Amino acid sequence: MSEATSHGQASPFNATPLRTGLRARIAWICQALRLAAVIWVVWEFVFVVIHWSDKAAVVQSYERLFSTVLVVSTARYAKAAIVVIAFCLWRLAGTYLAGRVFTVDAALWLRRTGIAGLAGLIVSVIARVVVASIITGQWVPMSPLGFFYILPQDVLHLIFVIFVLALAHIFKAAAEMADDQAQIV
Repeated sequence: MSEATSHGQASPFNATPLRTGLRARIAWICQALRLAAVIWVVWEFVFVVIHWSDKAAVVQSYERLFSTVLVVSTARYAKAAIVVIAFCLWRLAGTYLAGRVFTVDAALWLRRTGIAGLAGLIVSVIARVVVASIITGQWVPMSPLGFFYILPQDVLHLIFVIFVLALAHIFKAAAEMADDQAQIV
């Protein structure tokens, strides 16, 4: 597989009318994805600043946490992962906008996005344990409800991350097969 075709830099397929038409049809989706990634990062930052600036509200949230229901937002504790995910989404959309939709390059950015999502999920769960331990002043590996701070939405996020990683693996294999076939022809 040549470097040129795997990253779409000099591929003759990029210049075809079919590819140009595809790029025109998905350009708005890619731009919307980029805009959503930026809005997401800003929204999360503002949410954290507002939430954590009110000490009484924070204490009240954690009182509820330890008395009845676990209601901790997973995104609140994974800011670095959010920025990385947004960056990966930005680059993935940029790869698509450049016309490299079905390439190894695009598949790698999709995989990086999935890996960043998985890292964010892991950081989020660990952060819940750390925050609960700091607030109580003792090691708290399990919530008062008897589970390891894994929420139902964590399972949903895990399913989504696995789907993204599987899709990236399938796309990468398909792009490599297409590159190999193009070299034969």
